[in-house]
Amino acid sequence: MVRLSHVALAVSPADYEDVKEKFSKILGVEPEEKELPHAKLRVTIFKLPNTSIELLTPTAEGSDIDRFLQKRGNAVHHIALQVEDVEGETERLEKEGFEIAKKGYKGAKGGSVSFLHPKSTGGFLIELVEEEY
Repeated sequence: MVRLSHVALAVSPADYEDVKEKFSKILGVEPEEKELPHAKLRVTIFKLPNTSIELLTPTAEGSDIDRFLQKRGNAVHHIALQVEDVEGETERLEKEGFEIAKKGYKGAKGGSVSFLHPKSTGGFLIELVEEEY
């Protein structure tokens, strides 16, 4: 592992603008927004000196984030770890017995990412990324 890349927070569409404004004020940072049509998701990235915070909100019903919000409400969705080689690290962790929820998935920065399933991590969704956020 290289470092903590980011923490992602799932936010309902109804709360999204308010939460985005609050985090802008708290962090003193103007965010960068991206649409990820393949994931039916809007991502807002607050870049900090040594990590980032992402707000995730669904753009359509039935998306992964929409289902997450229906179960848990606004909450921490995942933490992302920056690694040197996503494919290699995913393979290593799979051999160690971790269940992979998604691999070869396109992340907010456009690169390949993988997700470790919460069943195998003690209840936490972990994303592996190569790009610095």
